[in-house]
Amino acid sequence: MDFWLEIALGFVQGITEFLPISSSGHLVLIEHFCGVQSDFLFLNVLLHVATLLAVIIYYRKTLLYLITHPFCKMNKYLLVATIPAVVFVLLFNNFVNTVLSSIVMVGVGFILTGIFLTIAVICTKKNLNPQPLNYKNVTIMGISQAFAIFPGLSRSGTTLAFGLVAGTERQTALDFSFLMSIPIILASLVYQLIFSDFSTAFVDINVAGLIISVITAFLSALLGLILMKKVIKNINLIYFVPYLIILGILTIIFA
Repeated sequence: MDFWLEIALGFVQGITEFLPISSSGHLVLIEHFCGVQSDFLFLNVLLHVATLLAVIIYYRKTLLYLITHPFCKMNKYLLVATIPAVVFVLLFNNFVNTVLSSIVMVGVGFILTGIFLTIAVICTKKNLNPQPLNYKNVTIMGISQAFAIFPGLSRSGTTLAFGLVAGTERQTALDFSFLMSIPIILASLVYQLIFSDFSTAFVDINVAGLIISVITAFLSALLGLILMKKVIKNINLIYFVPYLIILGILTIIFA
């Protein structure tokens, strides 16, 4: 794999992981339109490790509290929110990978994410009494995370959108969406390590590019986290919608 392509994959994975624009969808587009032929499964695993480390470091104080207080309410909320995604992946992962893995479906996923964000913005304007986390809204966010297995559908965008639709306070919904990503990324890594074939993982991989790619993913993921904090506080989510809609349409046209 080309040195610069590895670095580009690292940057795209990191910066899009926590922005509501679908990291997996962007990686699929790069793989497809750049004509990537080699197996970059191993690189994909390492990039997810990098983004996982970024969110762990960013929320280190919160995570330390959760570890030292295993039976706190937040841990219960995270468990409730994680179960739907785990069940959904076990039941439908093969179907999604075989039937819905086309580039056209990635484009549809981008457009759906844009629609979800638009609905969330409308609901947020009408919600004059934002709610803290409760079992109702974390369950809704958990179910929405399960549907984010579909290609092109942003996990962070979908969970945040449905959290806002459920009436959750904006900053609270964002923080919980990020915390929800930790068990899911961990579960995804374990799944790939157990069931994936890494026999060709090191074929055509530039080691220097691999290292820089992982570092780039880590730093850009931290940047993505900071940007989303700024966005949810000072900027309207609607600004992501034109990008998603246009990208989705172009992806479908040129698929």
